[in-house]
Amino acid sequence: MYDDRAAGIAGSAESIQILARRASIVFAAFSGLTAWYLQTAAWQFAVGLALAYTLYSFSLCRRKAPPGVGELFLSVALCAGLTLAQAGYSDILYHLLLLRMALRVGRRRAVRVALIIAAVQLGAAAAVTAGFTPAAVTGMIFNLLGAAVVTYAAIYIDALITRQASDDKQMLELIRQNDRNYRMALTDALTGLYNHRAYKERIDTLSQYVLLVIDIDHFKKLNDAHGHLIGDNVLVSLGNIIKASVRSGDLAFRYGGEEFVVVLPGTTAQVGLKIAERLRNKVVEWQFEGDKGRIPVTVSIGLAVKKPGMNSQVVFEQADRALYRAKQLGRNNVQSYLKPEVAVKYGM
Repeated sequence: MYDDRAAGIAGSAESIQILARRASIVFAAFSGLTAWYLQTAAWQFAVGLALAYTLYSFSLCRRKAPPGVGELFLSVALCAGLTLAQAGYSDILYHLLLLRMALRVGRRRAVRVALIIAAVQLGAAAAVTAGFTPAAVTGMIFNLLGAAVVTYAAIYIDALITRQASDDKQMLELIRQNDRNYRMALTDALTGLYNHRAYKERIDTLSQYVLLVIDIDHFKKLNDAHGHLIGDNVLVSLGNIIKASVRSGDLAFRYGGEEFVVVLPGTTAQVGLKIAERLRNKVVEWQFEGDKGRIPVTVSIGLAVKKPGMNSQVVFEQADRALYRAKQLGRNNVQSYLKPEVAVKYGM
């Protein structure tokens, strides 16, 4: 949502530029039609220039081309030609050109662009004026004031758009940072799995699932014999095995210490047992290397099924009891709370 809003703000200046270009088509056509209708001096020249200006601007609109240096010089030349041909109502074309160019170049170069366009406009007007009469002078002053107002408006609009874009960028970055912090707060730093807090937050949102509680056998002895660094490597490897053993819609957590939890939404006990056995076998086959060679590692797994209406804490307690029975039966096996007879014992 915020990406779309930032993109919309960034495109506001472009929208005004496009609107000014379309308005130029209308006023150029009106200027040419007026010259033809009134049969002014050099009206054929004025009509030709107005037609060229209209077609050129229309082509730019069709191609959605951003204002550039080429458009600046060609458009200001056409505007000067219309002034020299004494085409009426052509002064507005200078102001519309100034508006879209000032928005294009930004605040720092807007005044420079305004001076270029104003100089061409006043020069062309002076070339067709019979001396500096009061009417001619006031007309020039009027055009200068118009150019100043348009330049100020363009600078002000650009400042507003830039400030809003900056504020939205900061807001977007803050939201992203908060999102990263939130994900970090729900992720176990060692294994990359969800942590205990994430389990507490997510488990109550599921109405039916199979729960696996996994515990590394004799993990304390492993730490005492090989050190905590090797123990951490075992935890990381087990986290990777769990990730590779579960399906895309399943949830895996490091519940605490050497205990892991896997949630299998919308799964039957039979499928849960197959997944648990596959995971247990992968742990047995995994090559856990220590400083003294291969370290045998096994896990015990308890399984329970949550049905609609059951309390999630009760389901965890059932899976934990099944895990305790797996430990009593020699470890390295899977036990189900509901159907212990279908679990197979694998003695060490």
